[in-house]
This record gives sequence, structure tokens and C-alpha cells, in this order.
Amino acid sequence: MLSKNTKFYSLILIILDALALLAAFGVAYLARVSFDSRNLLTARDDSNYFIAVLVIIPVWLLILSLFGAYSSVNYGRRLVEWSKLAISAFIGTLLVIGWEYVSQIIIFPARLVTVYVLVASFVFLLFERELLRLIRTLRYRAGRGVSRVMVIGNSDATYDIASTLANTHRSGYKIVAVVGPKEVVPLGLEARHIDTIDEALLELNKLRVNTIIQTDLYGSKSHNQQILSASQSRHINYSFIPGEPEFYAGKNTIDVFLGYPIISVSQT
Repeated sequence: MLSKNTKFYSLILIILDALALLAAFGVAYLARVSFDSRNLLTARDDSNYFIAVLVIIPVWLLILSLFGAYSSVNYGRRLVEWSKLAISAFIGTLLVIGWEYVSQIIIFPARLVTVYVLVASFVFLLFERELLRLIRTLRYRAGRGVSRVMVIGNSDATYDIASTLANTHRSGYKIVAVVGPKEVVPLGLEARHIDTIDEALLELNKLRVNTIIQTDLYGSKSHNQQILSASQSRHINYSFIPGEPEFYAGKNTIDVFLGYPIISVSQT
């Protein structure tokens, strides 16, 4: 995902995660207190439990964030995302138990509530995220919320990016044009092939492009300036991805030096 889609998707995830955790604590509490006749460790106190849950949920969301649950890198990797949810659920539950021990304030009225919270938090978070993923996929298939992309470049990265984003119902992007030599256009891609930058910039409005991805800097500085200026004047999202494979040959970090983005490559 690129920045615009990522930020909106992360915001929706945070809201839904909070609701899922609230539901998990509620179900765990009712399952033990209302539907189990065995004695409790402490007297039932619904209001104090609810207040405690409202305090716990923001901390739990912070734990999810620290484990990268809201990082776009993990949105398309199910097993990685599931493992992070499981670890976050375990640590979140441990923190609540630890807080009870340190403060001597009983939050869970029975030991089984702790187990129920651990299981329910993971299941509810997992279900909510899978449901959101399904809704997003259905929207993409219906053409809703899809970004129309023009890919510009001459390198292998141009081909790779066009091939990956061509799967619209997963990526949320529709390749409408590829600017460069014919070799960088994936076979079977239903997108317009444009040879020159000048021609491509004239087609921006007609193709209703709202995202430009450039993988190569042209030798002519004016061409690079034209692309950037055209995207800014039309409020089009612009991203530059270095297409040279040497940038990815080892461990690399991206930083800012004197206001300029800098990629530092250290060979392993």
C-alpha cells in the first residue's frame, strides 16, 4: 500500500481493534460471571470492570502498534499479522495480571476471565481484521476506492511494480498506463503503453490518473521536473522508487541528509 491508502486503513484498524477488544473483555466477563454458577474470587462489580477495560484498551492498542500491527508492511502477510496479534494478546493479558499483582487491585473477578480474555482478544481481533480484508477486497473488485496508477521507468523494477499492482482486488491499484520501453510492460496487462514522457503527461487527465510511480530518473532534468510539476499541479500522488538493483544488494537504510533523502547501503 502507498501512503494515502495506508493511513486510512490503519485508522480504520485502530477503531475496529478497540471495538474488538471491548467485545472480547465483555464476552469474557459475561461468560464467567453470568453463565457460570461457581463462586467468584471477588464480588461482582460491573462498573469498575468497565472502567478498568476503558483504561486497558488504549494500552493494548499501543502494544499492537509496537509490534507492528499497524504497519503497512504486514497488511498483506497473513501469517506474520496473525503471529503479531497472538503475541500482543499474550503480552496484553500478562500486563493486566502484572498490574493486578503490583497495585493489589483486582480487575478480573475470576481466573477463568483471564483465560477467556486471552483467547477472545486474539479471536476477535483476527475475525475483525479478516472481515475488513474481505470487505476491502470486495470494494476493490467493484472498483470502489481504487487508485489509478501510471508507472514510469525503464528498469526491471518498473516491470515488477506493474505486475504486482496489476492484481487490483489485492493491491487496490489499477495500472492505467506504463511509460517506457515495451519490455517493461507485463504480458496480459490491460494498460496503455506510452513511449514518451511528453505524451504521457498529456494523457493524465484523460486517463484520470491519481497516482504516479517513477522508477528511474531521466538524464534530462527537465523531464523529471515535468513529471513532478504535473503531479503537483493536478494534486496527483507521486512516489519515486529507485530501480537500480544495487540499492537492494545488502542492508539499506533511508535517512535525511541536509534535507535530502539518502539511501545508505552496507554490504553484508
